[in-house]
Amino acid sequence: MLKIWKSSLASIAALMLTVSFIAFSAPASAAGGVELYTPYTNLSAAPGESLSYDVDLINNSSSIQTVDLSYSGLSSDWKTDLTAGGHPIHEISIKPNDTQTVNVSVQVPFEVSKGNYKLVLNAGSFGALGLKINISEQGTYKTELTAEQPNMQGHSDSTFTYNLTLANRTASKQQYALAAEAPAGWDAKFSANGNDVTAVDIDPNATQAITLTLTPADKAAAQTYQIPVHASNSNTSADATMEAVITGTYGINLTTSDQVLSANVTAGGTRTVEMVVQNTGTADLTNVSLTSTAPTDWEVTFEPKTITSIKPGESKPVTATIKSSSKALSGDYVVGVTAQAAEKSADAALRVTVKTSVFWGWIGVLIIAAVLAGIYFLFRKYGRR
Repeated sequence: MLKIWKSSLASIAALMLTVSFIAFSAPASAAGGVELYTPYTNLSAAPGESLSYDVDLINNSSSIQTVDLSYSGLSSDWKTDLTAGGHPIHEISIKPNDTQTVNVSVQVPFEVSKGNYKLVLNAGSFGALGLKINISEQGTYKTELTAEQPNMQGHSDSTFTYNLTLANRTASKQQYALAAEAPAGWDAKFSANGNDVTAVDIDPNATQAITLTLTPADKAAAQTYQIPVHASNSNTSADATMEAVITGTYGINLTTSDQVLSANVTAGGTRTVEMVVQNTGTADLTNVSLTSTAPTDWEVTFEPKTITSIKPGESKPVTATIKSSSKALSGDYVVGVTAQAAEKSADAALRVTVKTSVFWGWIGVLIIAAVLAGIYFLFRKYGRR
């Protein structure tokens, strides 16, 4: 019985000694080390975003500890900064039983694959801290140039205005030179923030609104034009294509073949006037009809009365036949002529002078002569009485 009791007492003493050793040795181990701690060890970010970790370095020892700091695990296109007190650091000293905080900031590149990444903060002989980064979407490193409405339509005398957006999807500020490959004779002008520009500066992951104004050449042919637009520098570039549909301008002119807008006619007589219908625009004129306004009892006819089509720059002859009223008195009259196309019209005013017929002049002379002869006869016959 005594042996059992002595054996139990020896076991209890050994157990107490072991517990005492453990209780003593654990603080001793902590007393000689530096621990790294951050509450957020796994953060998510999108391409181009920044992450920031505040990491505590806890000195559990009774002496000053100097810690060499470095990081690893990410490729060189990830920008990583290690700072304390606003300054870059590579080494930090910690007083006994004190804590210092360092900041680890990470700039995620734009050109990065979706997935999980790991940044390791190394504390020399004191160990390391792993920081996980989850990239939530597929990234890219590029510049984007888009147009709100890339297709415009108008006449050659129209101005085409395109609203563009230039996006810098890179990790650094970029200056982009702007250029538009407009057809010969066209004018291309860029503006941003109300000012005419030939280049723009854009911060990382930012956009810039740009206006492109295109003025076609005089009498540009009616067709569809493709205008490539470029924003570029030595590092990156973006392209877009604007479309301008020229429908042509409509112009028409009506005159006489000799440019003289006057004619003479006798009362009740007719007069032909050679007129010309000109297409002064850049698009075809179709179904051109000729009409007139004339004094009462006058008649005006045209040959041809309708012109099917007149191409740009062409002229078509028209013969106008004017017949005055037989009751027309001598003087000037106005005959209005209109050339009406489906797209546009033109007017001309002809001054027509009515003159007395020579025949009736001679009749008048004969009547006057007859009256004088009658008076003479009466005077001779009855004058002697």
